[in-house]
Amino acid sequence: MARQPPRAQTEFQLAMRPWKSGQFRNQKSIMSRTKAPRPAPAPSGLIFVVDDNALLVEFAGAVLKGEGYEVRIFTDPKAALKALQEADPKPVALVTDYEMGEMNGLELIVSSHKIAPSLKTVLLSGTIDGTFIAGHPAKVDRFLGKPYLPAQLKSVVGELLQP
Repeated sequence: MARQPPRAQTEFQLAMRPWKSGQFRNQKSIMSRTKAPRPAPAPSGLIFVVDDNALLVEFAGAVLKGEGYEVRIFTDPKAALKALQEADPKPVALVTDYEMGEMNGLELIVSSHKIAPSLKTVLLSGTIDGTFIAGHPAKVDRFLGKPYLPAQLKSVVGELLQP
């Protein structure tokens, strides 16, 4: 048997136009055979939101409720601590402002961890920045400066509570 010389490789260039809906006759059958992406798991667990400014606490609570979280809001950090002690099950996260009347957000976080050590925390502030918390004994999981956009709060809490 005679050997044939190797064949030269052929190169192709493809030029593709953007796909338009309804472009193909059997589009529905193609689409029905593709698997839809899995939806993200529904948020679970209770989140406490604390801010002495009623408007801001309502805003943050509404943003998180809109994402499907169960939320309790407080304008008094001491009331939030009392509710935390009584809660069963305990909340999974605490979102708190820094500057509040008798107790600031870092003090609230320290006291909250004595009651619920695994509590995840987000500190909000328009008066300090994230570097301020570095030397503090409070375990702050995330910091978000004010003012913030709803998408930023959703993102920070979503990342914090990812399984």
